[in-house]
Amino acid sequence: MRLLLPFLLALPVLASGQTATDPAPLAAARAGYLRELLSVSQKLTGQYEAALARTEAELAAAGGYEEALLIKRRRDELKALYPANEAEVALSLAVPLPVQQARLSGSVEARTDMLTNWRTNGSGAEWSGVRLTPGRYYLELEASLNQVAAPPDALLPDRVRPQDRAVFEFHELSLLPGAAESRRSFEISLSPDESSFASVQIGPIQFTRSPVTVRLAATTGYPGNQIRLRALRLIPAVEPPTTVVTQSTPEGPTLDSLKKSLAENLAAVQKPLADAYLARLRELAASDATLKEAAEAEQRRVLRLLSNTSGAALRLSSASSPLNAFDDLDDVRYVPGDTDEGDRFEVEHEGKRMRVQLLWVQCAPNDPASDPARAKDFREHFRLDDTSVATLGHLAQEFTTGYLEGKPLRLLVRPGRNKDGSVSALVFLPEIGLYQNILVDQGLAAVVPPKERRGVSETGLLDTLIEREQAARRRKPAPGAWALSEIHP
Repeated sequence: MRLLLPFLLALPVLASGQTATDPAPLAAARAGYLRELLSVSQKLTGQYEAALARTEAELAAAGGYEEALLIKRRRDELKALYPANEAEVALSLAVPLPVQQARLSGSVEARTDMLTNWRTNGSGAEWSGVRLTPGRYYLELEASLNQVAAPPDALLPDRVRPQDRAVFEFHELSLLPGAAESRRSFEISLSPDESSFASVQIGPIQFTRSPVTVRLAATTGYPGNQIRLRALRLIPAVEPPTTVVTQSTPEGPTLDSLKKSLAENLAAVQKPLADAYLARLRELAASDATLKEAAEAEQRRVLRLLSNTSGAALRLSSASSPLNAFDDLDDVRYVPGDTDEGDRFEVEHEGKRMRVQLLWVQCAPNDPASDPARAKDFREHFRLDDTSVATLGHLAQEFTTGYLEGKPLRLLVRPGRNKDGSVSALVFLPEIGLYQNILVDQGLAAVVPPKERRGVSETGLLDTLIEREQAARRRKPAPGAWALSEIHP
């Protein structure tokens, strides 16, 4: 029962925060792709998880506790892929309408994260090429309406007097049938003070196509008011939950048949989404040379996930398989260099060089003065003096060079690049395994777990690293930094 869909395993890893920042166009394209995958797959996967729950209960009742526990772990991982309730589902699928991407008309202005200065008739904001899954959506935003100060005895024309409410209209710009029916008008009430913003929900609005162009406009000008709108986004309307019967019935589907149906249905909905995403990545690579490398890496990752198909159905992969969201590079070679450190060095793959930073571990820098923050973290982790930090940095660098040079390496590279241009990676050696483990065993690296763990594979690798660090600390004679540490037992 160690079965999970590879592209579903990739969802949380890609959506989680990373130290590396993807280029904005690539991040937007990936976010749209993941929203669509999440939308079409959640109902199907929920039915599969319910069938697993039934099988788990049957195995536990029959005394098959070990296999029941394995199924429970698979269910927990499936649940973790998706938000916990309908409201969270809607928020996770939200389509933002960034103010900086709006085409403005009239007097309206984009200031930081707000649309303001709605003073003249015809003022509006328009977003084109908004990609979403067709369906019903609410427009949500935060609004503040205040009156512009004026002398008490000022005689102002009605058209420029401050108003206690403002009327707006939101609609899809399209001449196709059905678009006019989704036009919505709404009011914003006077705020108690300038620091107050009220949440506003408009809709639901039906979209029958993607991408769409939408427009937000004031029905008249408001020269006597200060109007500020922010946090604009389209939120899918929550549909009534689908009830899945988990009790066994003579006519009910078996677990195997449901698993097969899940794989076939997911494959059917995944392919057109993936094809569109790959086409978008090719466009990005061709249109901007600075995006070429990142977009091509993303294409390889998606194609690798799609390679887990057989005929019309997705082949389910083991949860213990490598981290599918990472770029898998074989036959990588270590390239010695003057800037190498124990956890940072250059490699070559298919004629291209890249600088690698090891994930989840940190060695001492060769020169503590050049990276005082990292030297401080290493010193405090092991409780060392400054002289020991410098010595251990050189030891780690020499150890890495001697251990990796001349060996074929396999890298699992996290998508995106770090601020210094390096990539974060897990490094594996044939017949040995994860190189991070070796550094930790030698007391040459501190384990630095990420804030969040995603998936069974990542959790297993991290738990092993932590256990090995604890074992190295207790070993006698102590290895590496533990031999010099004030906290060694």
